[in-house]
Order: sequence, then structure tokens, then C-alpha cells
Amino acid sequence: MPQGQGTPLRTKLLIGLAGTAVFGLCSFFLPAPTNPDYSGKSPDLTRRELNLAINWYAEHYHLDPALLKAVIKAESGFDPEATSRKGAIGLMQVMPSNAERLKVGDLYDPIQNIRAGAKQLRHLLDLYHGDLSLTLAAYNAGIRKVKHNEIPRIRETRHYVKKVLTFYEEFHRRQPYKEQPQVVVATSNRPLPQYESDSSAHQN
Repeated sequence: MPQGQGTPLRTKLLIGLAGTAVFGLCSFFLPAPTNPDYSGKSPDLTRRELNLAINWYAEHYHLDPALLKAVIKAESGFDPEATSRKGAIGLMQVMPSNAERLKVGDLYDPIQNIRAGAKQLRHLLDLYHGDLSLTLAAYNAGIRKVKHNEIPRIRETRHYVKKVLTFYEEFHRRQPYKEQPQVVVATSNRPLPQYESDSSAHQN
């Protein structure tokens, strides 16, 4: 081999090995979206895998994992293939109209759905300055329905907020003791209005 030709080859090999190592580390530490199988249904996650994804995105978006679990339980009962009559999809019942904004390719994919829901909750918490009741009301009824810092006069939304807060307390009590996540959440003491009108949910 002529002198000097081996060095570029060795350099290319080293660069390739380094790239493979970095990709492997990223694949290990980041939750990877699952791919739909031939039937179009996403494979089920084990309980451990689901908890890992919830905890990872809770930390990423500065949320309490118990809050994500509470929303998932209220929205879908932990069914990744749930689809509401209004078109909301997946574990956190994300509307297809929000998929592009939340950068989700497959709402039935559990990992992508959790990421989208967590991102939306973080956005709403920031928007309502940590008021959890208003955040949950907006997650259910849409931002346009939550006006003047008041829970909208919608029976379904009022019931939804109470249900999620109840689940949140339950999941929070069950969490192993550890330092609480750095998340601004003010569980508002504002009374829920007693109205009888209904409206569509998830119309963000």
C-alpha cells in the first residue's frame, strides 16, 4: 500500500465507529418510538416500558409523573389504541389537528403520544401560570373555552378536572419517596361551577 493511503482509511473507520457508539448511547437513553406492525396497530408496551417513558418525558418537560399517569388514566384508561367519538387518539387522547404542531407522526404510537401529551401539558401549565385546574380544563375543552381565568361552564369539563385531580392524588401517594420534580403546579382551590351545559372536549 502506498504511504499515506492507510491514514484516511483508518480515520474513516474511527469516525464510523464513533458515530455507531454515539447512536447506540442515544438509543439506550432515549425512549424510542415503536413502529406500527402490519395490522396498523402499535405493539403493547410492558408496564415497565410505559413507566420508563412516562418518567422520562415527565422529567424532560418538568412534570410530576403522577400527573401524566392521572391524565392517561382519565383519558384512555391506559389503552394506546383508544379513539374517542370526537377523534382524540391514543393514551393521552391527542387530537389529529394538534399532531403537526406537536410534531407527532403516529398518534397510536404510545411513546409519541406520551411525548405529545406531556408537551401540551407543559405548554398549558406555563400559559396558566401553574394553575392545574385551568390547565386540565384547557386540555379537555380547549384553550378558547378557558376565558378570564375561569373553568368553563361545561359539565363534562368540570367532571374531567375533578376526576384527574383525584387520580393525581392517588398516583402521587403511590410514588416512591424522592425529591419532588421542579414543576410549577398550583392545584387551585377555585370552586368548580355548577352548570349543566355540555361541549366538545379536546378542541384546542
